[in-house]
Amino acid sequence: MSKTSKHEIKSDYLLEKGMEIIWSKGYNGTSVNDIVKAAEVPKGSFYFYFDSKEDFAIKALNKYFTMQFTPALTVLHDKSLSAKQRLIDFYEYRIEVIKKELECKMGCMGCNLSNEMSEHNDNIREAVLKISNLVKSEIISVALEAQENGEIAPSINVPDMVAFIEDAGKGAMTTMKETKSAYPVDNLMNMVKKIFLD
Repeated sequence: MSKTSKHEIKSDYLLEKGMEIIWSKGYNGTSVNDIVKAAEVPKGSFYFYFDSKEDFAIKALNKYFTMQFTPALTVLHDKSLSAKQRLIDFYEYRIEVIKKELECKMGCMGCNLSNEMSEHNDNIREAVLKISNLVKSEIISVALEAQENGEIAPSINVPDMVAFIEDAGKGAMTTMKETKSAYPVDNLMNMVKKIFLD
């Protein structure tokens, strides 16, 4: 195994162990000591793989995105279904993950860090924004396909519609965590279906 491969495996292990802590406790609530304790490695190992806690948080965001969005992207790109159906399935998939796997407690790691850090750390804010814009561009592409196929009204501004749904989703996840209830994300899904099915 190459030195580069070993480096990637060890840094990925640290990310895996520390990501859930920073996801649930937040950036300011997580210390480097918390991360290395969870990974059972010396503190010096952390700084061998990451320049800082900020660097760790940004790399954790990218790992989170890969873990959470890659399967959802597969749903969005399933050409065996109509573009409109893929959009509905995509949103249903994302909401089911939040409800079942995360038990309405964790929310979205990107949203959590954005809410906490956007005013205080431009690098983290820009990392979240980059991911958010990538997600939106994928959704917009399929929604435009649906519009071209007559599945979405021609009068709808697709980028504005997608931005609204994504922004509403962020709010729904915040309320979900506050209430510890699936109602906000279920309500969002009902509204998404009305947008796409009416």
